[in-house]
This record gives sequence, structure tokens and C-alpha cells, in this order.
Amino acid sequence: MRVISKKALGVMMVTLSLIGFLLSIFFLVQVWRYRIPVTNQLQSGLETTSAILQTTDDGLVVIDQVVKNVYTSTLMLNDATDALGQAMLSTGQFLDNAGTFVGQDLVNTITNTQSALNSAQASAAVIDDVLTSISNLPLIGFTYQPTTPLNTALGNVSSSLDPVQQSLKQFQTNLENTQTDMQLVSDQIMSLDDQILTINQNLVQAEITITDYRSQVNSLISSIDKARSSLPRWVTTVSGIITLLIAWLVLIQIGTLIQGISFITLDRPASREHNKQTQR
Repeated sequence: MRVISKKALGVMMVTLSLIGFLLSIFFLVQVWRYRIPVTNQLQSGLETTSAILQTTDDGLVVIDQVVKNVYTSTLMLNDATDALGQAMLSTGQFLDNAGTFVGQDLVNTITNTQSALNSAQASAAVIDDVLTSISNLPLIGFTYQPTTPLNTALGNVSSSLDPVQQSLKQFQTNLENTQTDMQLVSDQIMSLDDQILTINQNLVQAEITITDYRSQVNSLISSIDKARSSLPRWVTTVSGIITLLIAWLVLIQIGTLIQGISFITLDRPASREHNKQTQR
């Protein structure tokens, strides 16, 4: 029973070793058979990835150019709003000075003029009375009958200045209202200028971000290109390592095969001796 079991073990070892040997040879052939197709497939995938990254970089270039154009436009708009704000400020100061001149200086001048005319009117009334009295003397032969007495004419001049004062005061009010409106517009322009400055800061940050993205994308493209050029060597190295592993397995299987054969061959004399003893 011991001999039969040892022989059966040897047959099983030989059989398994042969199967393992054949499988090892099969896998070894497949490794080197698919080495080039796998390399080509991986290179194709890396090439596609590189092309996608290059397209991404091109898109970032376009976006960066758009951001730069917008930044240039906002800078021009900022300059324009600054100039407009300065013009509005200068105009507001001018309107303030004009309102003071019209509403105070001219009105005071007209008031002083009216005071002078009123004084002159009083003096003219005295003169008119004197001349009228003289013209009534029969011996003088002087006739004084003016169409409009001087005091009346001066009074008319003074009275005609009253509407001018009202017009000047109304003009001052209009200038003050205009100045107030312009101040509101100036405040809105300053607010717009602040918003444009914020936009410019965001655009600058966007340009920095785009530059960082492009740097990372270009780094990836460079790494992929290096990997694609080194891929055949890597695949060959991996194939060589797998070949060494298979060779090691083959050596183990050969050893198992030899041991199995030895079990079979060494048991034959013992079997013959056993048969002889049985016959005796």
C-alpha cells in the first residue's frame, strides 16, 4: 500500500509539474506577445491625455487674454471716472463760487446801488422843487416842465432793480440745487470708481490663478510626455521581471518533476523485490 501511494504521489507530482510548466511557458509567451500592443495602447492613452491637457492650456491662454483685455478696459474706465469725478468736483466748486457771487455779491451790489439811487432820488426831488419854484417866478423867464422828473426817473431805476434781485436770488437757488445734484452724481461716480477698483483687483487675482493653472497643466504635459517616451522601457522592464518570476516557477516545477520521477523510478526495484518474496 505504501509503494502504491508513493508511486501515485510521484505520478501526481509529475503531472502537476508538467501542467505548471506548460502554463508557465504559455504565460511567458503571452507576456512577450502582448508587450508591444500594451505599450502602444498605453502610449495612445497618454497621448490622448496630453492632447486634452494641451487643449486645456490653449483654453486657459484664451481666457487669460480675455481677462487682460477686460483689465485694460477697466483701467481706461477707471481713468475716465477719475477724470469725470475731478471735473464734477471742479464744476461743483465753480457753481458754489458762482452762487456766492450771484446770490450775495451781486445782490449786495444792487442793494447798495438802490440805496445810492434812493439818496440821489431824495436830492433830485429837492432839485426838482427848486427848479419848479424858479420856473414859477415871472421875471426869470425860466420854464421847467420835464417829461419825467429826475427824482421819478431815479425812482424808476431803483424800482426796476427789485426784480433783478429776485432773479439773482432764484438763480442762486437753482445753482445750489444744481450743485447738490452734481454732488450726488459725484458721489455715485466715486462709488463706481471704488467698484471698478474692486473689479481690477479681482481681475489681477484671476490672472494669477490662470497662471498657476497653466503652470500645473504644463507640468502635467511635461510629465506625461516623459512617461510616454519612457513607457517602452518600463513595459520591457516589467516583462523582464515577470519573465524572471516565471523562470523561477519553472525551476521549481522542474525540481518537482525530477522529484516525482525519482519517486516513480526508485519504487520499481522495491516492487520487484516485494513480488519475489511473495512468490516464495
